Amino acid sequence: MNEFLRYQSRMMKRLLGWSALSAGVGLGLMQSQRAVVFHFGGMTLAWATVNALIALFALRGVAKKARQNADDPTVLSGVHHLYKLLWLNFGLDTLYIAVGIWLARWGMDDPMLVGFGWAVVVQGAFLLIFDGWHGWRLGKQFITRP
Repeated sequence: MNEFLRYQSRMMKRLLGWSALSAGVGLGLMQSQRAVVFHFGGMTLAWATVNALIALFALRGVAKKARQNADDPTVLSGVHHLYKLLWLNFGLDTLYIAVGIWLARWGMDDPMLVGFGWAVVVQGAFLLIFDGWHGWRLGKQFITRP
């Protein structure tokens, strides 16, 4: 497996780890009798599911590419695609945070909206850091080489 595919694999395993943590926290919080906490847990579990599916499909793709033993131009194309995707996601993450804050504030009288809103803020903040850090590292490690 080439260096870029190893990087992508490690990145998706980290996302899968976050998904597992989020799922455990979400399930635990859904045991609460407090409506806001229950809904926070439910939304956290939903995000965990989506993130896990993204990570698992990406890991499947990495394994397929590794078996194909891609040439350098194909690998470089993958680097650039992932780099652009990470920075697009970084922008979307800021939007998620803003929407989460808006939901929590706008829905102050609705425990479901408040719980959903703050869960979106937490997930968006994690993804902002995750996508930004991996995008920066990817650019530094694979794109700006002489």
